[in-house]
Amino acid sequence: MKCKVDIPYPKIMIKKKNPQMARMIMHSYAGDVSEDTAIHQYMFQSIVLQKETKEVAEILEQIAIVEMRHLQILGELIRELGVYPIYLDPIVDQHEFWSAKYVNYEVNLKEMLILNMEAEQKAILQYNSLIHVIEEEDVKTILKRIVLDERLHLEIFEKLLQSLT
Repeated sequence: MKCKVDIPYPKIMIKKKNPQMARMIMHSYAGDVSEDTAIHQYMFQSIVLQKETKEVAEILEQIAIVEMRHLQILGELIRELGVYPIYLDPIVDQHEFWSAKYVNYEVNLKEMLILNMEAEQKAILQYNSLIHVIEEEDVKTILKRIVLDERLHLEIFEKLLQSLT
């Protein structure tokens, strides 16, 4: 199953440093609803489901790999904007470092899929909010491309959920 849209990711071409913009992006990089959280959550689920539902486990692993690519892109973007891409969320609780407490450890497949759909919807809303407030067109283009993958992930989870009922 394809877990990534067949459109290349735009090149990162930052014209000038903007630490404030970088900090805004860091919430999607390593906040509670972030690429880092998605990677850990989907890998946890993949491992849990490996024996029970191998096909779903493989899909979750592939989605986690796409989220890793998003994490890499955001990290490079944050760096180019002038901030080190450390795993913290400057928006929440005065610079809270990423934590495994952000991962949902549900083990029921149906509940996992519902939670994953909610997480993808939140991520899409979060990216769309960033796109709305960020003025740098090159950054917006990158975020819009990531949103395409997130929408695909949402569709995949919806289809998997439908297949259970």
